[in-house]
Parts: sequence; structure tokens; C-alpha cells
Amino acid sequence: MGNESPTSSSPGSSNGEENKPLYPTIEELDINNNNNNSNNNNNNNNTGRPPLPPSAAKKKKEVKINMNPSYEGEVPQQPRIEVDDSDEDEYEDQDLESGIILQPINRDPSNYRPQSLYNSSDEIKKSDEIFTKITKTIGKTNKKIKQKLEETNSLIEESVKKSNKKIEKQIQDGWGTVSAPAVKAAENIREARHRRIRSHEDHERAIWVKDKQLISKYECLDYVTIYNKAYRLELYKNFNKLVSDYEWLRWIVSFFMGVFIGIIAYLAHVGVSNILKLKFSFVEKMIEYDFWLGFLAYFTSNTVLATLSSLLAVYYEPTAAGSGIPEVKGYLNGTKIPHTLKMKTLWTKLLSMIFAVSANLQVGAEGPMIHIGAIVGNGFSQAQSKEIGFKIPFLRTFRNDKDKRDFVTSGAGAGVAAAFGAPLGGALFSLEEVSSFWTTSLTWRTFFACMIATFTMKLLQDQSASLNGLMIFNMGIADKLFAYKILELVPFIIIGVLGGLAGAAFTAINIRVTAFRREKINKIKSLRVLEVFMIAALSTIFQFILPLMFKCKDIDINIIPGHGENVTESDLEVFKQFNCGEGQYNELASIIWASNEESVTNLLSINTQHMTNTARLGIPALLLFFVFYILFAAYTAGSGISSGTFVPMIVIGAAYGRACGVLVTMMFPTSYQIDPGVYAIMGAAAFMGGVSRLTVSLTVILIEVTNQLQYLLPIMITVMVAKWTADAIIHPFFDILIQMKYIPYLEPHPSKEMKLLVCKHIMAKKPVYCCEKDTLGNILEILRETTHNGFPVVNNDEEKLVKGVILRSQLLMVLERVSDVYIPNSETVYSHMEYTTRLTWKLPKVEDFGFDPADYEMEIDLSDVMNITVITVNVEFAVSEAFQLFRTMGLRHMPVVNENNKLKGIITKKDLLEKTCEQRYLELSHMKLGIDQLLHEGDE
Repeated sequence: MGNESPTSSSPGSSNGEENKPLYPTIEELDINNNNNNSNNNNNNNNTGRPPLPPSAAKKKKEVKINMNPSYEGEVPQQPRIEVDDSDEDEYEDQDLESGIILQPINRDPSNYRPQSLYNSSDEIKKSDEIFTKITKTIGKTNKKIKQKLEETNSLIEESVKKSNKKIEKQIQDGWGTVSAPAVKAAENIREARHRRIRSHEDHERAIWVKDKQLISKYECLDYVTIYNKAYRLELYKNFNKLVSDYEWLRWIVSFFMGVFIGIIAYLAHVGVSNILKLKFSFVEKMIEYDFWLGFLAYFTSNTVLATLSSLLAVYYEPTAAGSGIPEVKGYLNGTKIPHTLKMKTLWTKLLSMIFAVSANLQVGAEGPMIHIGAIVGNGFSQAQSKEIGFKIPFLRTFRNDKDKRDFVTSGAGAGVAAAFGAPLGGALFSLEEVSSFWTTSLTWRTFFACMIATFTMKLLQDQSASLNGLMIFNMGIADKLFAYKILELVPFIIIGVLGGLAGAAFTAINIRVTAFRREKINKIKSLRVLEVFMIAALSTIFQFILPLMFKCKDIDINIIPGHGENVTESDLEVFKQFNCGEGQYNELASIIWASNEESVTNLLSINTQHMTNTARLGIPALLLFFVFYILFAAYTAGSGISSGTFVPMIVIGAAYGRACGVLVTMMFPTSYQIDPGVYAIMGAAAFMGGVSRLTVSLTVILIEVTNQLQYLLPIMITVMVAKWTADAIIHPFFDILIQMKYIPYLEPHPSKEMKLLVCKHIMAKKPVYCCEKDTLGNILEILRETTHNGFPVVNNDEEKLVKGVILRSQLLMVLERVSDVYIPNSETVYSHMEYTTRLTWKLPKVEDFGFDPADYEMEIDLSDVMNITVITVNVEFAVSEAFQLFRTMGLRHMPVVNENNKLKGIITKKDLLEKTCEQRYLELSHMKLGIDQLLHEGDE
């Protein structure tokens, strides 16, 4: 049956197209065509393939084999074969293994006949037996039933699909109706959020545009040595003296620096101590005569001293106002701040600080000592003064920004060491807080200067028996009986968290006060003086009124019975009688109506075998004092006086720390080994760490000034917890002040935006440049038309290949020598030593030159003057890596080149500020660029 054609004898086939067969006939396949030759038959018999159609045998095929085809996708295992048969039909060998050649079949759907359910084997024949008939009948019935079931299932499935689609559509319509308000509300919230973010970004950008104008007034320092031909010639002439002379000279300068800083610290302490002693003795006599008359005397003395301090800092030398730490940090970071290191600033700052501390304002003397030490370091290293008009010639080798920076760093550390009496802490403070560049040799010289300053201060103090250390806290001699227990680390950690929170609050308050003061007060000098007067007046009123809220206590309460003979007169001086009788004291007056040293002594007093100080100060007095001091200290910092914040930090932290210690004592009354004085030390460390984020230097300073080495571990733990807590809330106090003073400052590490940007995104394009051999007229035009302080030097105007960098000051020096006498290719045109000497003294201005226009075509060779060791980066160089180069090497200018060393732009310190990169990143992010687009953004 398989060889029969089911359509070969069908009726009506004469009409061809009307009854087209379902499959091609055997005749159409023409398998047994008689026209095939015997060779084809033999080949077909051997290969098992049917003979080709007659049309395919009419012409001999021309076969071309392409041995190297160009494939797309998978590579076939056989070479591609091209058949050239343009006259005959093309046959595709679709199934080479079976040998069957199939032609395309065109089916007409109208003539399609469904396949029959039964086949020939199901037909019942007369010749079949009864059993066969029954079997076939059952088989046909089963097929029929199966067909009906399939049709029924199909109908059910179609019905279920239609029902599901209808239900799904109803659910979607219902959900859309229900969720439409919520979706719309969510979209509105999202749009409002985007608008707020964009508005905030626009506001921040507008502020940054204004801030950039204020930042642009500062110049950067040249910490990189200018290696040019003139400098190398001088090195060659003085090669034997490069190490021997200059190194021991640095140690000599460091020695005299330490001595002078120690003397200044002693004078400051003598001034503050004597004024406070005279003031309090006079006021106490007035109080004995009449209480309110004593208040009037105290009010008058405080306001007069504060006003004098403000007049000096506002009118005589405004740079002396504040602590000076932000300015010193900015200078050591590479920014030139006018008048910061002048001798006039030193004397003004010293006198203003003495008057401010003596006025019982909530300020300290330690911050200004850092600034004073930096000024002394600068003065001794340069050995010259423009105000006085003298120069010492043999120290001119240190008259460059790099050496000056090192001596300023040592002087700042020596100022801390002399103020606190902590030489090791001073050296570590200089390393951790103020310095941006550090070397091993600088470490030794800084420690040496700190040691000399502390020794000088101690030596002068010993000559005055009535004077204690400037900031040596007399806590008493610790006893192992009162040492901390390991479980007390839990409240110490809590104190650290509170210190971080309080330090962040202190910083936030001062930021808002500084912003308000900058907008409303600082523009008028008289308002600055009036503000200081009002601060002193309000502070004096509260210092006199608040102690009246507390009852008097007997001094004998703090003395263990049987040991009264061990109490000395100096121990009783810290107890302020105020309005109390003989043998009594006012607990709040002892810390609020007293000098800083007396307040710290009361707060940090510890328990000993002979004295118990647990009940010396109660929780209400400590908390009230804490609130008063933190508010006034946060507002006073940054006003028109010379003042510091280190002692206020210690006082504030010790107040809340001692309150926590007294509270723990009340919770565990049976334990006599809990010492509130230890908790006061932890509070002082925590608050200072929360404000300044100091760690190592702060720990060492507290250990040195308290002489309590056994508390080293808890102090370290408390400081770290406070730092971590404050870091999660706000930036460090001094770093924020640097930003608010618009001082360009590079942080120790690059920001996250810098890791995505490349140099072509932030560089200044089309920089002003000079040629190696430039004309006098072009140099004068560059200096007159621009305010830039550095210019790339290229080979010529066409190629613009970078050869070096030259500074404005160098060009002025060259023009000065040219205006006197011009000798081409001679050393008299430029001398590196003469340049550094004139740079620290005075250089001419471009307006001072009167060249004849006829000489403008004169050619000047800059190849001997320019810095030939310039560091360049490629336009595709990562900004984060450029930042590291700039920060670690102290660069001032960084030309940007392409792959052929052609000048494309220039980067300065202000281009690498964190805020600048952040704004540039926001601009690119709003463009919604992909990574590939971002990498090509900025290309020509």
C-alpha cells in the first residue's frame, strides 16, 4: 500500500489546479526517468542516491570550492561549495544521507483534506473472522471515543483560557482602579523628591560658585623644589656643603625656636595668673563689703578685659582673631594665607589671648599657642622681618616654602608642648592634626623642639614658686585601691558615645553661629567688638546668678574623719566661698566662678586614701555647668578675640563625665572603689575626641598632663568610641572651619567622585603658556592680562610639546634683570639663590617695568629658568591618582597632555578640591551618560 498513489486515479483530475494532490506524484519526482544514462545509474546504485532529474543532466555542472569561506556563526566542518548553473534550475541537496531530492511544495489551503481517522487496517472485510471483526470494531470505537475526548478537552481548554483572560482583565482593571490613586501619589512623591534634590543641588551649586570666588583670593605655595639649570649649577658649586652645613644648622634653629616658644608660654601664663589673682582678690573683698558691689566689680573687670582683647584682634591685626589652627593647617597643606605668620600677628595674638582668658570667657590659651609657635618657627627659619627691617644672611638657605613649612610644623608642635607641658603629645599633635607632609628627620627635630620648649617652660616656672604649670592638672596621687575595674569599661564606652554626640552638637552649634556671624556681624568691625562685650556681659551675669541657686556645703564633708591634718591651704583654695560663710563653699561657684585651672582641678579630683572627693560636686551643679559652658563656648569660639577651644573641651567633657561617675556611684553605693574623677577624665577625652577627632596625640596629652598612666587603656577606648560616633554625624570641627574660611585644603584621601572622573573632566582647557624662546612683548602681555601664578612652557606654538613650568615670580625676576642689563645666555640673567632671597622679601610688579615698545621683539630664553622636572599626566589619567600625586608631593601646577605630550590643559590645587569634583560629578550625572560616553566626555 505504501507504493500506491492515493491521488493518481481520483476523478476530476483533468482540471489540474482544482483537485491538486496533497503530495507530489511519482511521475513528478521522475525517479525512473529513462533519459538517465548508465553512468548516473551506476553512481546512484553505488551511493544510494536517486538519479538527478533530466533537466539537471542536460549540462555538466561547474563546481567551485571555496577553501577559505567567510562564515558567520559556527564554522562548518566542510568547505563552502559554490555551484555555477545559470541556465538550469538550482537544486539544493537538503538531505544528502537519504539521497532524496525534495522540490518546494505549494499547498492550497482551500483544497486541504483532513486526514482520515481510520486507516486501511481498520476496515472490516468480508473475509475477516468474527474475532478480527470484533477487534477492529472495538479499535475503531476506541479511536472515535479518543477523538471525541480530545475535541472535548480542546473545547474545555479554550473555554478556560477565555474565562481566565476575562478574569485577569477584570482583576487588572479593578487593580488599576484601586491602585491608581496610590500610584499617582507615589509618582507625585517621587517627582517632588526629585525636585527637592535638584533644587538642593542647584542651591549648593550657586553657593559653590560664590565660594569659588572667595577661594580664588588665596595663592598656593611652591613646596616642590624648582630644578632648573641655574639651580643645578649652584648645587654643583656647593656640593660638599649640602649635608654637613645645612643639617646641623636646622638643629640649631630648632633649639632657639624651642627656647623662645617656652619663654612666650611662660609670659602668657604669668600674665593670665597675675590678672586673675588680682581680679578675684579685689572682687572677693567687694563681696565681703557688699555682694552686689562685688558683682559690679566683677562685671566691669570682665567686660573691660574682653573689650580690650577684641579691640586688638579686630582693629590692630584681624588675623590674630580665633585660635589660628585652621590657618596653620591650611598653610601646612600648601595655601598661602596673608598675615598669618607675621610677627605683628604674634604680639597681637598673645596680648588678646591674655585679656580674653583673664576675662573669664569660655576660652583657653592652648589654641593660640599653636599659632604663636608656628609664627616663631617661621620667623627663626627665615631670620628676617619686613616690619622691623632686618635680615640674617647666613640663614638664607632656608628661605623657601619647603624648609619654611618644616620649621612651622615644628613650631606648632612646640607650642602645644609648652602650653600643656607635654613634649611627646605636642610632637604627635603636630603629626596627627596640623601637618600634611611628614618625614623621619622632621619627626626628630619636632620632638627636639618640643622638649626644649617644655624644659624652658618648666625651668622658668621653678623660679616662680607661686605659679603652677600652664596646664598641669593636679588630680592627686592615684592609688591602686581606686583603680578602674574591667566592668567599668561599659560606662566608659557609654561616656564615649555621649562625648561623640556632645562633640557633634558643639560643632553644629558653632557652624551655625559662624555662618550667622559671617553674614551679619563680621562685615562691621564695631559690631564684632560689641558682640564680644555682650558675650562677656551675659557670661558674667550667669556666673554670678546661677551659684545663688545652690546651698552652701561644709568643706569637712570632703575630708575623711581622722585625716584632717593632711589638708593643706592649697587644697582649700579651689573651694569658692562666694556667698557662704567660713568653712563652707558653693559647689557651682567652685567651677563656674573660677579660673580654668581651678575648675579643672575640681572636676578631675580623684579619691585617695586621705581624701574622698565623690560628694565634692553634685549632679545638678555638674549638669547645669555643662549646659552653660557648652552653649557659651560654642558661641564664643570664632568671635573677635584670640581664643582657643582645647580647655573648654576638657572642662565640658569633665563636667558630664563626672556627673556620670556620681550617677554610677549612686547606683552601686556599696562599692567604694568607684571614682567619679576617673569618669571625668574619660569625659574630657571623649568630648575632645568628638570635637577634634584626635586619637593618639589626645591620649598622650591627657596621660602627660594628668600623670595617670594606669588609665591609658580606658582613655584609648573612650577616645575611639567618641571618634567613631562623631564621624557618623558630622565632619571634624577644624576641617569645617577651614571650609568656612574658604581656605583651599586637600583632604588626606580622595573622595569617591574622584575615582570616576578623569583629568580631562576637571582640567582648565586652553591654558596660557610660554615658549622656550619667547618674546619680551608676549611675556609682558601674559603677565598683564592674566593673574595666573604658573605657566606651562612648550617648544613652540604649533606643536605645543610640554618642556617645563615657569612661575610668575620667576618671570618677574627675569624681567627685572633684563630691565637692568640683558646678557644672553649668562648667569647674571637669573640666579636661583637670588630668586629665593628676593621671593621672601619683595619682588617687583609688572606695572613697575617701563620697557620701550621697540624692544618687545627681543627674544628671551626661558630654558635655563623653567622647572624642567615638571610632572605631567595624560588626559585619561584618573583624578584620584592625580590627587595622590598632588597631595603627597606638594605640587602647585600639573600640566595635562595627550599621548603625544601635546599640552591640552592644566590642573591646580583648586581643581582637586572635594567640592569642585563633587559639583563636576553632579553635572555629568545629570547628563545620564553611560560608562563609554563618560570616558569620552570632554574629548575634542
